[in-house]
Order: sequence, then structure tokens, then C-alpha cells
Amino acid sequence: MIWSAFFVVSGIIAAQLLYPLDRAVPFARLGSQTVGWRTEVDLSQVITQSFQASKLRIKAGDDTATYSLSSSGAEVNAETMALSLSDYPFWQRFIPLSILWQLPHVDQVVVTYNNQALDSFIAQQQKHFRIAPVNAGVAIKAGKLVATHDTPGRTVEADAFKSALVHTSIGYGAVTTVQLDTKAVPAEKQSRDVEAVAAQAEAALARTITITAKDKSFTPKPELVATWLTLNEDEHGATTLGLNKAAVSKYIAELDKSVGTPAGQTNVTLENGIEVARDVGKVGAEIDATPLIGAIRSYLLDGEGSGAMQASLIDVAPSIIYNRRYTATESGLQAYVHDAARDQNANIVVEQLSNKYWSASANAGLSTVSASTYKLYVALYLFDQMNQGKIHWDDPMLDTTVSGCFDRMTIASTNPCAEQWISQFGRDTLNAFTWKHGFSHGTTFTDPMATHTTAGDLANYMVGLERGTLISGAQRDRLLHSLSSHPYRYGVPTGSSASEVYDKVGFLWDYVHDAAIVRHPRGTYVIVVMTKGRSYATIANITREVEKILYP
Repeated sequence: MIWSAFFVVSGIIAAQLLYPLDRAVPFARLGSQTVGWRTEVDLSQVITQSFQASKLRIKAGDDTATYSLSSSGAEVNAETMALSLSDYPFWQRFIPLSILWQLPHVDQVVVTYNNQALDSFIAQQQKHFRIAPVNAGVAIKAGKLVATHDTPGRTVEADAFKSALVHTSIGYGAVTTVQLDTKAVPAEKQSRDVEAVAAQAEAALARTITITAKDKSFTPKPELVATWLTLNEDEHGATTLGLNKAAVSKYIAELDKSVGTPAGQTNVTLENGIEVARDVGKVGAEIDATPLIGAIRSYLLDGEGSGAMQASLIDVAPSIIYNRRYTATESGLQAYVHDAARDQNANIVVEQLSNKYWSASANAGLSTVSASTYKLYVALYLFDQMNQGKIHWDDPMLDTTVSGCFDRMTIASTNPCAEQWISQFGRDTLNAFTWKHGFSHGTTFTDPMATHTTAGDLANYMVGLERGTLISGAQRDRLLHSLSSHPYRYGVPTGSSASEVYDKVGFLWDYVHDAAIVRHPRGTYVIVVMTKGRSYATIANITREVEKILYP
């Protein structure tokens, strides 16, 4: 019995000692999921994808607004979260059945904030949550003058906003609520400050207006005229009576329906950005609003002129609608790329590597926040160090090896390994290296906000990778494998009809990029799309339209 017990205990300890270091322990939980036995790279991918869908619900008083977590400047530390799920200390493995006690549960997201992006986000949201105070005064309602009392406003101070956001624990796979403290903003104006303007408003409300246009007369009701009056403040803070130009213009637009003539529509057809046809619409007519508004202002506010007003008509040019089409030519490709870059706030490069060898670009040299696409340049320098015998795949790196780190950087697209290499190599060294290899100074690791690159540099990288002139042999095969096996396939791979797409995505704050080699059945080409304020669906659609031109 003693020997049996010894062998059972020894077997359990041996099994615990052999449990892989890079896999989550059997009863590990990520949010509501059991993730035992899954690798750290796999877990990092899952965490990163969940982070992209994470939301912040920000509350200030009774006001609530929801934003994506990444838009606040947050960056997820997926590897730290994954490591906590696989953490099984070596000394505990000698304790029989200790594996059953390992119950890590990650239900919060580990994030860091980029200060510049966070400050920008807070500045934007302060405007949303701010409520201006209402000063004591008078208001015109239903054609009558009504006294109003002062009402305090509300503001959210930037430091308090930042502190609340940074110190809020972010729930994994959930919408996290951030409660903001607000500060009251008192009103400045008292009732005695508006007595004079009240008398002026009463006089204006008593005046009658009749407008004649094209043998038709119109007399707006007093209740309507009352909506044309506004109470404003001059440079000294005094309340003054003014004219609501927008309200008067709206009334004149209603008169145009009776006395004016609608303008037609001119349809302009553009082929490859060049006008090839124009169908001119008819000229319309409308009331000349500017002098009429001036006469209304003088009469209502100052009692000058007459309440009987004559309106004249002026011509209205037809509206213009542009219908764009693109031929299956290089000029058609360039015209589409130019229009797409303008309409989608994008930097785009397309270059065929076979077939007709067309190329097109827009904003190719514009230096932009690179997001994770900078990892391509880090990989290039890493390969150079390997070729010099200074680094090897099995060298220790963080809690894994260089090989494991390379997969985390290029497949899971997490940051710690890449940041460690940047620290090890030096930002200035990486700059000099990339520039020496022909990339522009628009690619830089020393920008104070974040690493930058250009669509043109990324395109040149992908061309060199595909042709084997930049990276070759086993290193090229290893990188191409990473670029085809990552989970972020919603941009170029989704938009392309090709089955082979090798791409590196980048997503940071509101920047979304994709740089790809596309091996289409009818030819190979490189496409780079860098966007701000758009989505992978936009990149997919641009890819789809490009292929319609390349391979009709």
C-alpha cells in the first residue's frame, strides 16, 4: 500500500511538473469562459479581439454616453492577462493535486492609457457633458414676454474625468460604467439686468408685418413673429434684442413654395475623374432673402421703415449631382484611389506585381500613426540581427523565447515583445536602419505621440517581401506564415476574392490600417489602406472596388 501510494503521488507530481508553461491551467476562466489548456498566444488573440469590442458607458448626472474603449486612448496588455491564466508556480507543482487549486479568473481588462490620446478624448467629452447655465432674463413664448429665472449649469473638470477613467476597473467582455462627478456653474445675470430689453421686446411684438411677393400677400401671425426674436448678450454681457435669422429664413422658404419655382438638377457624369457628360437642369426662382431679412430686422427691432414689405425674386441655379464611374484602366484605378482617399479620409497605395503592372496612390507619403504595422520594421531589424548571429530563435525572451515572442508580435499582434525589442534595439537605431533600407523619414520610431509610417513605405515593404528582395529564405516564409494565420481578417482579406492574402493590420485609438499582399487568381498585387475614423469594413469595400478595376 505504501509503494502504491508512493507511485500514485509520484505520478501526480510528475504530471504537474510536465504541465506546459505556456498553457492556461485546467480550471482557468476568462470572463465567463473556461479556457484551460489554451496557449498564451491563443488567449492573447481572444483578449485583443474582445478589447476591440469593449465599451465605456460614461455617466455625468442624468446624461449617459457610450464609446469604444480604444477611442479613449486605452491599450490592452493582453499578454499580462494571458500569463495570469497560465501562472502555476514551479514549487507548487511538487504538492500533490495542487493543480486542482489553481483557479485563476480574469474578469477585468488590464489597460494602459496614452496620455495624449486620453487628454484629447477627455477634451471632446467635456463638451458633451457640459451644460451651460441659464441666466435670469426674459423669454418670448407663444407671442408673449415671459420672465425666466437663473439656472446653474454643469461642467466636468478634466482632472476629475481623467482620474475617474484611469481608476475604473474595466470589466472583461462587458460595458463598463464610469461615473463622473460634476461641478455646478452658477448663472451670472440677474433679473434687473434685463429690464430695458424687455420694453424693447414688448414694442417689437406689437408690430405687424405684411410681405408682398409676386402679387401675393402674406401676414405672419404674432405668435410666429415672436419666434423671430432672440435675446442675446453683447461684448459687455448686457442682454440685447436680436433677430433669429434662421427662423426668418425658414419662413421665407415656406413662402417660396407659393411664389417661387424649384430649381432642377444638373447631372454630371465623371469617367476616371474627367467630365464626359452633363445634363443641365432648369433655373429656378426664389425670394431674395437678404434685403427682406434686413427690412424685417430694422422694422421689428428699431421701428424703422414700414411693416408693408415688397419681396423680389432672384434666379436659383440648379443643384449638381456627380455620377462617378471608373474604367478598367490604370487611369481609372488612379481616379478611384484618389476619390476613395478623399471621401474616406485614407492613405492608399495599390501596386500590381504581375499582369499589367498598374499602380495608383493617394497620400502615399503622408506620415501617420502606424498602429501595429510598425511591427513589420521591428521584424526586419530582428532578422538582420539573426543574420549577424546576434539573436537566435530559441534565445530566452520575456517569459518565452524569441520564436514565441515573434508569434505574439505578428500573429496575436500584442505589444510587450515588440516594445521590449524597441527598448533593446533603440528607437534611433531602428530609425537609421529603416531609412538605410530605403524607407522614408515618414517612418519614425521617435515621434512623441506614437510610431509613424506611410502607406508608401508599407507598400514598398510588402513588395520587397513578396519579391524576396527585402526578406528571403526561411525568414520570409516565417513572416508570410504569420501574415496569413492571424485572426484579424476583416479588412483586405474580406474585401478580396483571392484565397491567399498576407496582411498586417494595425488598430490604435481611431486609426485602422491594413497592408497586404494579395495573390489573386488573375495576378498578384499589393494594397495598403491607412484610415482614421473608419473601420475594417471601409478597407474591405475599398479592396472590393479596386479588384473590380484590376480584374473586371
